[in-house]
Amino acid sequence: MNSKNKRSVPNGFLGLIVLVIFISGIATMLVSGHRISEGAAPDVKPSQPSSSGSSDSDSLTGLSSQAASPNAFEDRSNLPSDYRLITVLNEDVFRGQLILVNYKYQSMIDGENLVNIYDNASSTIGVKDDDMFINESVVDPLNKLFDDFAKEKGQTSILISSSYRSKEDQTKIYNDSVKATGAKSTAYYVSVPGFSEHQTGYAFDTAAYNYNGEMIELHGHGDFEWLSEHCMDYGFILRYPSDKTNITGIGYEAWHFRYVGIPHATFIMNQKICLEEYIEGMKDYTFEKGGLLIDNGKSKWVAYYMPRLEAFNNTDIPVPTDSSTCPYTISGNNIDGFIVTVDVTKDADNSLLKNARSDWKFDNSELIIKDFEDYDPELDTYTDTEPSSDDWESDPFWGEDEDSTETDAEDYDSRFDYVDYYDEYDNDYSGDGTSSSYEQ
Repeated sequence: MNSKNKRSVPNGFLGLIVLVIFISGIATMLVSGHRISEGAAPDVKPSQPSSSGSSDSDSLTGLSSQAASPNAFEDRSNLPSDYRLITVLNEDVFRGQLILVNYKYQSMIDGENLVNIYDNASSTIGVKDDDMFINESVVDPLNKLFDDFAKEKGQTSILISSSYRSKEDQTKIYNDSVKATGAKSTAYYVSVPGFSEHQTGYAFDTAAYNYNGEMIELHGHGDFEWLSEHCMDYGFILRYPSDKTNITGIGYEAWHFRYVGIPHATFIMNQKICLEEYIEGMKDYTFEKGGLLIDNGKSKWVAYYMPRLEAFNNTDIPVPTDSSTCPYTISGNNIDGFIVTVDVTKDADNSLLKNARSDWKFDNSELIIKDFEDYDPELDTYTDTEPSSDDWESDPFWGEDEDSTETDAEDYDSRFDYVDYYDEYDNDYSGDGTSSSYEQ
């Protein structure tokens, strides 16, 4: 062929091809992330972490394989020299030991990393059934808590009466309670299926046998008061305090404990706040502001909130460069972001310490459930004048769904739907309307 008939590719076109390939590569980096927890979210296939980067053991949250894979466009000019960026998947916001599950936020996991309590419990712990399970990260703290209780009080009469429960288990408990005591009374103590933190595997109920050999829920008096006074030293909180019912949406339960890890349990119990207040209040303690300083006299931690990056499916999170000196953990909050906890006990020069605050300032007024505090479960009525229909049915606590036409209890996803359904189903409530202890 004559050379003058050859067609050459313009240089500009070659440049365009290179530019497209480059942009595609960058886009791939932006939408990729690495799972920071074991197991996958429902209907989501786990991604494989990069072979490059570090892999840190996460003793507090059970999260692992934080791969160093920073967003290519992330501005790191303000990142301290002793911190680096890792990238985590946004779906992991629903995992970890600090996830908030209550009447408003349902559990998006179903008992990941469960182990049998009977097979792993200390001899100081009784277990109601041999098929009860709990998240594996809770086993050692649970054994230590009850071993020390036995040493301190000289008795081992405590039972684990309930731990992990599936949504199906919770549905049966809820329905049985409604039929026995009424819908409104049940709503005071029992979570709607899907909205019980028992489903996370991080919670358990305690009980003991009385003189007649009957199992009774613990009420936090006498010897058992030691549990609520010292549970924080083992990473547990009393999840439903008597003075926080109008925030938690659950009546006082002296028998129900939740694992959140030692630093967070220490702060929550010492500040006399509930998990709802802590999770919302932590949003003001960001990395940029220095985070929250927690000191239990033995160790020091800095905890900070990182909002989930909504534009992509992953979020960049700053963590210590040297994780051997400053071990860190990451947990989702089950709402909109992550909480990072850094152990700074061995690093007095950690860059966050100069700005970290130990004071707690949080306005909890937005969390108050207006009508819940007026309800008397013993009488199944309100303590003040009976509110109008528009008053309590429109309250977000009850979550009215006027378009709901389902009749099967398991299809309801709010407390009002349950109450409405059983008003029609029972016409009047069965049982005697008392407020004896129910499992949350």
